[in-house]
Amino acid sequence: MVRSAWRLLGGTLAILLTLVTPVAAAPAGSAGAVMNLLRSGKVPPERLGPVLEIVCTRGNAQELAYVYEQVLQPDAFPEQVRVDVLQKLADAALTRKVIPDGDLGGIAGLLTAEASKLRTAAIPLCGLWGVRAAIAPLSQVATDVMSSDADRTASLNALLRIDPIAAATVIETLTGDSQPFVLRAEGIAALTRIDLAKAAALSAGALAEGTAGDDPSRIVDAFLERQGGSDALASALGNTPPPEDVAKLALRRMYAVGRSDAALSSVLEQAAKVAGKVTTPTGADLAALIAEVGTHGDPARGEAVFRRSDLSCLKCHAVSQAGGQIGPDLSAVGSNSPVDYLVTAVYDPDAQIKEAYVSKTVLTVDGLTLQGIVVDRTDQRLVLKDADGRRHEIPLADIDDEIEGKSLMPKGLVKFMTQQEIVDVLAFLSQLGRPGPYAVRATPRMQRWRALKDVPLELQTDIPNDELFEDRILKSAAWSPIYARVDGALPLDEAVEQSASGSVIYLQGEFDVQTAGPIGIRAISKAPLSVWVDSEAFSTGGDVIVPATAGRHSVTLRVDSTGHDGADVRLELFRPADSPAVFAVVDGQ
Repeated sequence: MVRSAWRLLGGTLAILLTLVTPVAAAPAGSAGAVMNLLRSGKVPPERLGPVLEIVCTRGNAQELAYVYEQVLQPDAFPEQVRVDVLQKLADAALTRKVIPDGDLGGIAGLLTAEASKLRTAAIPLCGLWGVRAAIAPLSQVATDVMSSDADRTASLNALLRIDPIAAATVIETLTGDSQPFVLRAEGIAALTRIDLAKAAALSAGALAEGTAGDDPSRIVDAFLERQGGSDALASALGNTPPPEDVAKLALRRMYAVGRSDAALSSVLEQAAKVAGKVTTPTGADLAALIAEVGTHGDPARGEAVFRRSDLSCLKCHAVSQAGGQIGPDLSAVGSNSPVDYLVTAVYDPDAQIKEAYVSKTVLTVDGLTLQGIVVDRTDQRLVLKDADGRRHEIPLADIDDEIEGKSLMPKGLVKFMTQQEIVDVLAFLSQLGRPGPYAVRATPRMQRWRALKDVPLELQTDIPNDELFEDRILKSAAWSPIYARVDGALPLDEAVEQSASGSVIYLQGEFDVQTAGPIGIRAISKAPLSVWVDSEAFSTGGDVIVPATAGRHSVTLRVDSTGHDGADVRLELFRPADSPAVFAVVDGQ
């Protein structure tokens, strides 16, 4: 019977299952024969993901109810498949306005799941489906200082959808003066959805009490995302200015997400003591700057400035194909762009913007303001990618207006740089792609890494056994991106700072194998290393040769940087003699 069903579907289903033809091309309202195959329980494991995607993107309420009930069963689907299905069910509710039939209260049980990815995927569904049984666990996640920033934000958004009164109670708790800054910021951000004026007043108070160690990004982002939000915040901060360091952090965040709203910029610049108009050098001034770049610019110092987190350059731009995917890859910019072009690009990004990187501002019917580069548009949704690399999928029915923007590159960022730093950055950019230490990468070395944040003490004191490695490292969701320098060296001090866990850090890179075969892995560092490929531990002495199968693989390093200030780590892949393997490191953001 199953074979007959497969034969009946023929080439059309085969194409759908390999995702060559867009799912949207299929008839709407029912997953038809694909649903019958799923109910049979005999879908091959390698086909399960594509089959479920077809059901979630085409299925009606009854069909989605079947998939939902299966997701609630711990053993029906693999964990990652369950996570993927939850995300696709959320997409169905957002874009097609279709939710499963029946009692949906069971989704609240996933909010206490040990698997953090399941919990994270379940949170927005509770709001989209209006699950009142989820109010208590959502409130717990939102007020727990140990919750991730993303989970807290999603929980508050879900509560606002389900019950604004319950959400207001949680928000009031979060915004209390005795709460840690991170929780106050989250509560204020949620309050912008229901009372912008009150949120602005609370923001002024919280920021006035903030320190250089408090990150105001969540507050700044929330007001920038509300229509009229930046003006409301500017008015409140005009009456109660933040301390200089806090104002600098808020202004940097504003620039980093590509916004330069006049009123808010002015207030923050005054408080940060960096007020003043940025003028692009021309004529004799431009000639003098170009000469200074040639005689006194240091590309190595410039790369260090470029990599600074407060400037956010790597959030938007990739170098050696590793980094942000918002602006153009800069790997070869020095080999094809004269210095005067680079000067203009740094001082006035809008003057050099290419069509592919023009931003769009979208106003939604519920008062949001979203800005980013258009990465996709269908007959159901518009997808923007913002300056942080986040994707915003906006149903077309929710769009009130679209406004053509300019560059997302921060305007006025040079205000945070000394003259020598500007000269050094220009020297660095001018060397990218030229022969020498800043040439375009020609060997398969790791440029894009992930650093494990908040490493548990038990992983710092000892090398983990197989079970602990799989459970606390491979399954962890607490990874954040970090990038090697142009020459492939990842500074350990940067990794230590980002992991915020002490001198023992965990780093992970990935590589794709197109043709199976032995692959060599060479990790180089003055600091002691432990190496895992996927879940298998290897000796750290000399090269590691692994019999790699086709597909994606991970390389994880445990590095003890104690006593190795200024050291770095490099990882290179190579093909041993006579190996048929074809592979590539995974780059990107």
